[in-house]
Order: sequence, then C-alpha cells, then structure tokens
Amino acid sequence: MTNGTAAARRPTELWLALGAIALATAVYLPLARGGPPPASGLFGHGLGVLGFLLMLFAETAYTWRKHVHREGWGPMRRWLQAHVFTGLVGPYLVLLHTAFEFRGLAGVVALLVLVVVASGVVGRFAYTAVPKAGPAEPPGGARRALSLWYLLHVPVAAAMFVLAFVHVAAALYYATLLR
Repeated sequence: MTNGTAAARRPTELWLALGAIALATAVYLPLARGGPPPASGLFGHGLGVLGFLLMLFAETAYTWRKHVHREGWGPMRRWLQAHVFTGLVGPYLVLLHTAFEFRGLAGVVALLVLVVVASGVVGRFAYTAVPKAGPAEPPGGARRALSLWYLLHVPVAAAMFVLAFVHVAAALYYATLLR
C-alpha cells in the first residue's frame, strides 16, 4: 500500500467535486437554454466570483497549511482533499463564467486554468502513487519526477492568479468606473 492510507486509494474529494460540478451544471443548464448566460451578467459574475474564491482558497489555504506545523489544524491529507475539491469546482465555475468565449486576457487566464487543473489532476495521482521519501529512492526516479511536476504546477498557478487579478481589476474598472 503506497502512502499508507486507504484514503489515498479512494479519492473521496474527486467524487464530491464531481457531485458539486453536476449540481452546478443542473443549475446552469436551464439558464443556458437560449445560449450561455453572459459573463458580465449577474449570474455570470456570480459564477466567476465564486469560482475565483474557491480557486484562491485552493491555492492559499493548502500552501499556508503546508508551512504551519502546529497541532490542531488537522491532517495534511484533509487539506489536500480540500485543495483538490476547490481546485476542481472553482475552475469549473470559472469556465461557466466565461460563457465559452476565450478572447483576450480572459482567454489566456482560461487556458492557464486548464493547464493548472490538468497538471493538478496528474499531480494528485502521482502524489498518492509515489512512496514517501525514505532511504531508498523508488525505481525510475519517481520522487524527482514529482519535483519536476511541482516546478510546472506552482509557477503556472502563480501566473494564472496574477493574470486573474488583472482581469478582475480590468473588469471592475470597465464595468464601474467608466459608466
């Protein structure tokens, strides 16, 4: 058994995320009968804000918890599960927010979101498949490959957030200050 827990073999957070995505889809589809709701409308903005906040939680809370070594904050496994859940549901809501239009800065942010989610899914399964570091490195340098994955996932996520903040600032500027 790798990583020592049955939870590593049962990705509960993935099933919960799929359930939340199905629920979001069930709410979205009736509103999208005449075409996707506009990203700039109340519903579209709501999806974007909620999705962005979930993504921000996925990034900041898990990173923060990795650096806090106090008892009482719960096991890292739970924080990783929350990271995976919010890291899947948030981007899905942001995708719905786009109204499937991928132009300009928002299109670049959407592309980076897809890269981060795809690399996160790969990393989630790689992380649970690779044994913890110990005296003997597993064959094929799996720990080294996981380190290389981390070097892709984290900087792309950082770039995505920087551009997302620029997108939010521009949307607020054009929607409110220019009216």
